[in-house]
Amino acid sequence: MKFAVLLLSLFVVAAPCSAQQTPWYVFGGFINFDEDLETGVGDGAGFRGGLGWQITERFGIEGFVDFAPELSPDSILNSLGVPVSVYDISTVGNTYISLGGTFTLPLNNQISGIWKGGIFSYSVDSERVSVNEVDLCGFVACEDSGTDAFLSGGVMLHINEKASLEFSVTQYYGDAKAQTVNTIFRYRF
Repeated sequence: MKFAVLLLSLFVVAAPCSAQQTPWYVFGGFINFDEDLETGVGDGAGFRGGLGWQITERFGIEGFVDFAPELSPDSILNSLGVPVSVYDISTVGNTYISLGGTFTLPLNNQISGIWKGGIFSYSVDSERVSVNEVDLCGFVACEDSGTDAFLSGGVMLHINEKASLEFSVTQYYGDAKAQTVNTIFRYRF
């Protein structure tokens, strides 16, 4: 609910700043994560989906959700460093809900530089972590959530007036730190 209220208030504040028609766009694509046991992020491809509003040619606002891959039970077992005979591990990939501003700098008719920055809310959840019949959730954080900042930068290839392809890197900071390499398709209404 806080996310929706924050997004709505940014749109209300930004509306008078626009002297042109306000084009909306949707985007989605694949993001690659590197495994991090400390933050509960698995290794591999995740998904990003979102909605954006281009206020002016250079400035915009985006809201998006990143779904990270789940952490492999083998990675958790290998990190323990002790023989394990019985285990029951079930993890869920982290979710990052982000809201940020965008700055786009056209380099030519086909390519633009794009930078983003803002805040994100995250949730981490391991459903079950039991090793040698000992519940590890009593010793390590199996659930966590919070809010922090993110920065992103990359290039956007304009396919036509409505469609573009973004190649970028996003850095999430704080307790749920992660870095992603993104390939995002954007379609403007």
